[in-house]
Amino acid sequence: MEISVTKRNGSTQPLDVAKIKKAIQWATNGLSIDSKEVEENAIMLIRPNMPTSEIQQSLILAAAGLLEKGVAYMDASFVAARLKLLDLYKSVNLTLGTSHDSMEYPTLREYVKRGINENILSTDLLAFDLEKLNAEIKPENDLLFTYLGLSTLADRYLVRSTLNNQIIELPQHFLMRVAMGLALGEGANATDRAVEFYNLFSAHDYLASTPTLFNSATNHPQLSSCYLNTVKDQLSSEDGENRYASIYGTLDECARLSKYAGGLGTDWTRVRSSGDIIRGTQGKSSGVVPYLKVSNDTAVAVNQGGKRKGSFAPYLENWHPDFPAFCDLRKNSGDDRYRAHDIFPAGWISDLFMERVEAGGMWSFFSPNKYPDLHELYGEAFKQRFEELEKQGLYVSQMPAMELWKKMLTSLFETGHPWVTFKDTCNLRSPQSHVGVVHSSNLCTEITLNTSDEETAVCNLGSINLSRHVKDGQLDKEKLAKTIKTAVRMLDNVIDINFYPSSRAKTSNLKHRPIGLGVMGYHEYLVKRGIAFESDAHLVAADELFEYISYHAIKASCELAKERGAYETFNGSKWSQGILPIDTANANAGVWHTYECDWDGLRADVQQWGMRNSNVMAIAPTATISNILGTTPCIEPPFELQCIKSNLSGPFTWIDPTLRYGDMSLCKPAHEIDQTWIIRAAAVRQKWIDQSQSLNLFAKLGTKGRDLAAWYMLAWKLGLKTTYYLRGQSNSTTPNKKINLPVAPTSPAIGGGDVMDADVNMCSIDNPDCESCQ
Repeated sequence: MEISVTKRNGSTQPLDVAKIKKAIQWATNGLSIDSKEVEENAIMLIRPNMPTSEIQQSLILAAAGLLEKGVAYMDASFVAARLKLLDLYKSVNLTLGTSHDSMEYPTLREYVKRGINENILSTDLLAFDLEKLNAEIKPENDLLFTYLGLSTLADRYLVRSTLNNQIIELPQHFLMRVAMGLALGEGANATDRAVEFYNLFSAHDYLASTPTLFNSATNHPQLSSCYLNTVKDQLSSEDGENRYASIYGTLDECARLSKYAGGLGTDWTRVRSSGDIIRGTQGKSSGVVPYLKVSNDTAVAVNQGGKRKGSFAPYLENWHPDFPAFCDLRKNSGDDRYRAHDIFPAGWISDLFMERVEAGGMWSFFSPNKYPDLHELYGEAFKQRFEELEKQGLYVSQMPAMELWKKMLTSLFETGHPWVTFKDTCNLRSPQSHVGVVHSSNLCTEITLNTSDEETAVCNLGSINLSRHVKDGQLDKEKLAKTIKTAVRMLDNVIDINFYPSSRAKTSNLKHRPIGLGVMGYHEYLVKRGIAFESDAHLVAADELFEYISYHAIKASCELAKERGAYETFNGSKWSQGILPIDTANANAGVWHTYECDWDGLRADVQQWGMRNSNVMAIAPTATISNILGTTPCIEPPFELQCIKSNLSGPFTWIDPTLRYGDMSLCKPAHEIDQTWIIRAAAVRQKWIDQSQSLNLFAKLGTKGRDLAAWYMLAWKLGLKTTYYLRGQSNSTTPNKKINLPVAPTSPAIGGGDVMDADVNMCSIDNPDCESCQ
C-alpha cells in the first residue's frame, strides 16, 4: 500500500522509500548493523499523512530502538547518531540560509557572522583567520558521537538563534567556537592555538567543563565550574569590609554566582550556634540552621537562568554545637522549619574526631563565637587547642564520638548527606598552606582551595578522556603528555578570559590561578587494557597512570610559569620549597612504585621557574561531558550496564560503552564491586593529586551499617581527602537488567536506631545530570 506524507506547505506526496534507504545505508556504512533491520523498524513507525519533518525522527528512533536487543547491537547508537546528524545538517543550513547541500557544513564565517549578528558570539572572533580555521574543521569526526552524546549536545549545548530558537551551530563548529574562545588571549598565535585546542576536542581526547562549553566565545564568558566561599558571623558587612563578608552578604554572593550557573561550597562554621548570646541585643542566637533554610530557598529562587535549581553545598565542622541538627537537614521527617531539602550538606571532619571514634572516646562541642581559632587550626595545632579547651571544661556539651559517628552515617544512608570530608588531610597537603586555610570543599567535593573574607575560591575544570589514550593495550604515554600540556594551557587561559560574578572571586582566581585537570573514561581505560577493577593490577595501573598525569600536569604549569610568570603567591608555597603532592602523601596509600618520571629534575625546575597555577589537578564528576564523548564517567565503575535514558525525542536504551570490548567479567556494576577496591584505588590516585576526587561509594542491598562505617574509616586511614555520594541500590535494580534511572531517595526505617546493624536502602544520587561542575 502506498503511503502519502504531508510536506511543510500542506501538500501531500508519496513516501520516497528510496530516499529513506539511501539515508539508512549511509548511516550503517562500516558498522555492524544491517540496514534492512533499520528500514523495517522505520517503515513501521511511519504513518499515513505523516509530516515530512517527522520522518527523520522516525528513522532515528528506529535505529535507537535496536539497542533494546542488547550488546550485539551497540553500533545502533552510532547509526542513530548519524541519522540525527542528517537532521541537524539540514536544519542548520536552512536556519543559516546557506546555499550548501544539506549534507555539507556551512562555512565557519557564515556561522560566526550569524552568531555575532544575533548578539550571541563575541565580535573578537572576527580577529581570527576564519578561512584557515574553516579548513581545519573535521566533519568526519561527527561520526565519533554516540546517539546519547549527540543528543546531549543538541538538547543543551549547541547555540540556538535568539529569533526562533533553532540551532545554528553544528558539532564541529561548537568545538571550534569553544577552542577560539579559549585562544582569545594568545595574541598573534591565537589562530594556531585555536587549531591546537580544537584538535584535542574534536578527537574526543579531552573536553572542557560544561560552563566553558556553554559560554566560551560568547558575549558572557562565565567559564568557571565551581566556587568556595565562607560566611562571617555577622548579619551584614561593616564599613571597610568586603561587601560579602557577612551572612547575608555571602547569600548575596551565592545568588550572583548561582545566576551564572556556578556550583557552590560554603563554609558555615563561624556562624554562632543555637543559644549563643548576641551582644547587641542580649538575645540568644537561633543557630546556623535557620540561615541554611534561607540558603536553601535562595538556591531554589535563583534558578540558574531558568534551567535548574541552584546547587549549594553547606559545610560545617563537627565540633559546632549545631552539627547534630545539621545532619538532619535533608530528612523527610521532623519539623520542616529545620529542614532544607534542596541543598547538599557536608561534614568537615578532623583527624581527632576519627581517632576518638576508634578509641571510643567522648566528643566535645564548642561555641564558634567564643573560640573562633578552632576554625583556623588543623592537624596537631587543632588537637592541642581542642584538648586544652576540653581540660578547662569550656565545651557547650559532649557526647560519645561513636554516637555522633552513627548519627552522621545514619543520615548519610537515609538522605545521602552529610558527605564525609576530611579537613586535616585537605590542609596538611595543600600547596597553599602558607596563605590561608582550606575551610571546605565545593559542591562536588573535588576542590580544596583556601577561602577568607576577602577571597572566594574559583576553580576551572576540564577532563582527559583516558579511553582515548590506550595503544596496543598499554597507556599511550606520548599522547597523554601532549594532551596534558595543551589542556593545562587552555585551563590557565580561562582565568584571564573569565567573567567573574563577584569581586572576591576575581581577586582570588587572579592571585592564585588554580585549575583542576581531571579525567573521565577511567573504567573504559581499564577494560581496554584488560584490567579487572578488583585486582592488584588495577592499583599498579592507577599508580602508573596518575604518576604520569601528575608529573606532566606539574611540568606543564611550570613551563607556563617560565613563559608567562609564576602565580602571585608562589613564594612560600610547598611548590617553592620543592615539595610536590607525592611528597606529602599518606604512607598507607599503597603501591608506591615510580616509573619513568624525572621527579628530581622537575622539583628543581619548579623551584627555579615557579608554577603558573597554585593547584593543577582535581577529578570532577563529568556526568554530562562523559555522555557527550560516549565514555564512562569520571573514575567510576558503571552504575548500570544497561538502562533507559531519555532525551527530547523520548526514551531509548543505553548500554555501557565498556561492554563493546567483549569481556563481561571486566564490566562488573559498581554495586557488585567490593567497595574497598574503590577506596584503595582512590587512595593510590590521591597520592599524586594536589586537590581531590569526586568519589562516590555504592551500597548494594543488604549492606550493613558496620560495613559503611568500615568504608569511611578506611578512606580516612588511607589518606583520602573527600568522599561524595553514597549511591544505594534500589529494590528494582538487578545487574544486566534494563531499568529506569535511580529516583530520589526515600527514608527507610532504621531498625532499632542502630546504624551499625541497619541495612543501607535508597541513597541514590540526587542530581545525576548536574552540570555545575562538568
